[in-house]
Amino acid sequence: MIRNIDIDLLRAFLTIYEAGSFSHAAERLGRTQSTISQQIKKLEEILGHDVFLRNNRSVSLTTEGEVLLPYARQMVSMNDEVFGRITKPNISGTVRMGAPEAFATNHLPEVLVQFSKSHPSVALEVHCGLSQNLMEKFEKGDFDLVLIKRDDKTKIYGNKVWRENLVWAGTEKQKFHKSDTVPLILSPYPCIYRSKTLDALDKKKMKWNAIFTSSNMSGRIAAAKAGLGVTSIPKEMLSQTRGLISLNENSGLPKLTDIEIDLLQNKEIMSDASKRLAEHIIFALENDISLGKAV
Repeated sequence: MIRNIDIDLLRAFLTIYEAGSFSHAAERLGRTQSTISQQIKKLEEILGHDVFLRNNRSVSLTTEGEVLLPYARQMVSMNDEVFGRITKPNISGTVRMGAPEAFATNHLPEVLVQFSKSHPSVALEVHCGLSQNLMEKFEKGDFDLVLIKRDDKTKIYGNKVWRENLVWAGTEKQKFHKSDTVPLILSPYPCIYRSKTLDALDKKKMKWNAIFTSSNMSGRIAAAKAGLGVTSIPKEMLSQTRGLISLNENSGLPKLTDIEIDLLQNKEIMSDASKRLAEHIIFALENDISLGKAV
């Protein structure tokens, strides 16, 4: 007998996994917690196995849930791509978007590819730069939407779509003392990487010296690989970079705080294409970066 899995059941499964709980998943999907629970119960009945290990605080995947995860992502993505191509084929135009360089390099390509597959008539113009500069252009109307890295000093708010874990990186394990001067490879003002790095050192009252400054992430990575000094870098980028290692708190360097990334939308001038891309980015980054849902 042929058995089929309802896409809504798989979407509930994925959202619970990404959100970390049934209640948070219910909020994201706009449903009640009992409805979400019933969907997972039905999914488990169809599969003949539990997909989640449940406790009072969180949920985790069972072995069968881990097997299901990549297939669920593919099935939901294909479903949404088909509907995007067939039910909304007439969306067209140009979307002007700004994004920080490192984030655009690491996370946006797959997200934008998924969107383009569903909406091939939409032209994308993506400009990279420092968050402060992107915000200024956004406020002038140069962008329909923009991703920015924000800190406590940033007054404008948008949709929170990502949290970036910042770490220290160097070519070898090092031990710094308070009397030492830390050789730094920095981004220029007003980059948030720079402010996060210097704020952490200043709070610990550690001296520093800017050995190398570049607005380009690849330039800073090259300088760090050459051994000119230490730098701050997103953790996920470091894992993909040969020649650099993470310097933990045993190095004497202070812990760096995370960076929140927000999506800002210029709702006064946004076209249907811009709105659709914004919805797509929010869902994709909240769920799975490599298999974003095209809406």
